[in-house]
Amino acid sequence: MNQIVPAQKRSLVDSMASRYDMEPTEFVSAIKATVIKGDCSNEQFAAFLMVAKEYKLNPLTKEIYAFPDRGGIQPIVSIDGWMNLINSHPQFDGMEFQDSNGDDGKLYSVECRIYRKDRARPVSVIEYMSECFRQTDPWKKWPNRMLRHKAAIQAARYAFGFSGIMEPDEYDRMKDVSPQVKTVIADPLSDEPIAAQETVIVDGEILNETAGQEIPADTPLSEAGTEGGEQSPSAATLDNFSVVDHLTDQDKVSLRELINRLKAAVGDDPAVIGMTCNAFLAGGYPLSEYANQKAGTIAMHFKAVCKQEMEVADAIKHACGIAQIDETEVML
Repeated sequence: MNQIVPAQKRSLVDSMASRYDMEPTEFVSAIKATVIKGDCSNEQFAAFLMVAKEYKLNPLTKEIYAFPDRGGIQPIVSIDGWMNLINSHPQFDGMEFQDSNGDDGKLYSVECRIYRKDRARPVSVIEYMSECFRQTDPWKKWPNRMLRHKAAIQAARYAFGFSGIMEPDEYDRMKDVSPQVKTVIADPLSDEPIAAQETVIVDGEILNETAGQEIPADTPLSEAGTEGGEQSPSAATLDNFSVVDHLTDQDKVSLRELINRLKAAVGDDPAVIGMTCNAFLAGGYPLSEYANQKAGTIAMHFKAVCKQEMEVADAIKHACGIAQIDETEVML
């Protein structure tokens, strides 16, 4: 009687190396020497390769590379990589750009329209020079081209749901992050003090906030006057700027987009959720400070899904409750 010998599962490194006809050890050495800037652990290297494999991007041609980011590494996709992602998507059916100039004749905005074969209407995104321009060499030398790239990448995210990756300009903005500690006082109706929080500033703007003590992702939404384990919105800060303690309509729209992205990014690696959230926060979506706090809590729920501590449906339910939107507003 013949025995069936199960096929051995190839490692991630072996799979990626064979794609480029390289020996695994040579492939690893080449990637670490040319693509990943800075030291990284085996786990971080594996996470980077997972993203490259998922999106079928070639790290050897710099379609995707990585830089150190807060104890980990951040996958960066070059404009060549983004064009590869767009053109290789099976539903891609063309892309158009429309420039708008100001009264002074200078480029004011760029609209990108991406057509999908399975949709009747194109996905349209407008990026504005006043919001995107930075005092960096690429923006000074090629402002029109940079704005066109920005519009194409953002339109691709809307059209195809790419997540867990960042474009070079977004990473440059993230490099300017400077941690700043602020003090908060407790809700006057509570006996428990609230821990100090760390505020992350990017280009002079608040990017996100993380509490000193992580809130369990499965904390009931209605527990102790909180939403999803968040601090009470009635807590007062000692900062000089005003705090919006309620969600605006724009906040709800932005958080809905975040939930859609996080849902699409759910997999075996919780780090991808963090990357997706960071990329979203760095993407210029309008969020109040209060909504930034909610974004972090929403991300924790989807990390719990990756850790198999929560079902996707429950995470979506909690996330929509936090964002104060109906579950039907999240795309199926």
